Amino acid sequence: MFFIKSEGVKKMKKIAVLLVILIALALLSCGPASTTEEAAVATKDPAVVTGEVTPEPTEKPTPETTEEPTPEPTEEPTPEPTEEPTPEPTEEPTPVPTEEPASDLDDEWKNMPIITHVYELSKEMFSVEWEGNAELYQVYVDGKKVSTVNYSIAYIDLKTGVHKIVVIPVKYESKNADTTFELNVGILDKAEVGGSIDLGALGIDPKDLVQGTPSKTFSINYTVSPLLSAVPEIVSAYTDFDDRVLLTFTDKYDSDVYRITIKSGKDVNYVEFDPSSADAAALINKTNSQVTIILDQEYLKSHRCFIPELDQKYSFFVKLQRYPDNYVDGKKENSGVLESKDSKAFDYTPYAAWKNAPEIIYASQTADGQVTLRWAHDDNGLGCEYKILRYDKVLGIKTGETEIGKTSKTEFIIKDLMNGKYIYAIVPLYSREQGLVSEEASVEVKNNWVVAPALTCELGKDKQVILKWSSPENIESYHVVVYAGSGSLLRFINLDYKKYSEFDVQAKPGDMEYTFTYNGSIDPENGVKLKFEIYGVRHATNGKEQKSATTTQTIVLKKDA
Repeated sequence: MFFIKSEGVKKMKKIAVLLVILIALALLSCGPASTTEEAAVATKDPAVVTGEVTPEPTEKPTPETTEEPTPEPTEEPTPEPTEEPTPEPTEEPTPVPTEEPASDLDDEWKNMPIITHVYELSKEMFSVEWEGNAELYQVYVDGKKVSTVNYSIAYIDLKTGVHKIVVIPVKYESKNADTTFELNVGILDKAEVGGSIDLGALGIDPKDLVQGTPSKTFSINYTVSPLLSAVPEIVSAYTDFDDRVLLTFTDKYDSDVYRITIKSGKDVNYVEFDPSSADAAALINKTNSQVTIILDQEYLKSHRCFIPELDQKYSFFVKLQRYPDNYVDGKKENSGVLESKDSKAFDYTPYAAWKNAPEIIYASQTADGQVTLRWAHDDNGLGCEYKILRYDKVLGIKTGETEIGKTSKTEFIIKDLMNGKYIYAIVPLYSREQGLVSEEASVEVKNNWVVAPALTCELGKDKQVILKWSSPENIESYHVVVYAGSGSLLRFINLDYKKYSEFDVQAKPGDMEYTFTYNGSIDPENGVKLKFEIYGVRHATNGKEQKSATTTQTIVLKKDA
């Protein structure tokens, strides 16, 4: 109801009242007011139709027999034109099919929905799909309404844990209530203004929400897919002889699709490789958790991705994609996809294939003072040469490098090495250009001949001393130096030693023995103290002398010895 209680501004009151009157008049003009002809049709009274006065019904026998035929045809055509226009052909077929099975068809919306798909879209976001006949549905999770939709799919949020999902069909139905409201406007210019408004005539129909049969409860134990937080790693890149870049990266999640992003300056392109596609599958090689993808030029071109060119720097990224599992039947859902995070940028400049770094496959000591290096490198028959480098390092920091040789083979032998750690690398060479350096290979050299001889000294007859030791292979001779000094046992520091003799002994593998004779004077009281120093000698291929470690032994020679 509407009331004007205050006596405010008269203009405002008049405008409000006029609006109400206009609404009321509009309602009255649209209402069921009937004309006299309509009333006649409704009552089927010929008097009203022909406009004759009352005596005529009393004179029915004679005059009306001739006049009755005229009104009857007028009565029949009057209802016919109202049914002729379009209602007759259109109204008859529409109610006929709906009236017979009306109750069954109208109730189909109430049928129980069947949940067919429940799958993860992203972290804590799910898609729920079902089959049903209603035009409106409500979705409940754990007894709480989370969505109202007018189609058979809803997107809902779920936390990790166990949840129960129910889908309910709903429909709005009329309350069948009186929709007429009385108006009591009040007094305007000493005249009472009122009326009523029919909300139904204005298209306003209050309705009730009716529920159909709920779906079966679907229980889900949700855990976030580990792929969503995964970060793949690009481990290597190289270029083949067709100038195609090959990327190798990790995949521990059995992904369904690989997305490669290529960045050059401000330009960024991406391309997807789906193993279910024959074209893409031919470019993918997977071994355990490592995947290698060939960035084939034709494939990139067909997917509108730019092609990496030689000698230009690019950044590559990898993203793993996997189709989610349908919790209803366990099958994969191709309509959605779960994505990992992007890998860290892998910077790589494609080179001609022969420039790819060789791979050292063997580095070891193969004899005393000898190291053998072997490597793998595909030059596609170009005939590359290889440079062998030795690095000098202090505390792991490179302090220098030395080129120790070149070869056209993939093996190199280094000789005449002393004990110690050696670090090597290989570089391919072709047409006065240098390729990429291989990874380093270190070798710890331990030579038997370098070890100091295990010398023993024994007193012999007539001022003789018998020297004994064992000789390994690759020793040419032993150099012996003899020092003589005071034989006093009280001397802790022998400052009076003087070189007495120096000589070489020809070496032979195995046990060796040498008898030394002292011809100098001997102190009658303290005797003479002899010190023997011995080391092995060999010569390198370049003629340089190499020495083993030195052994020192002392012995006191008495006068009566």
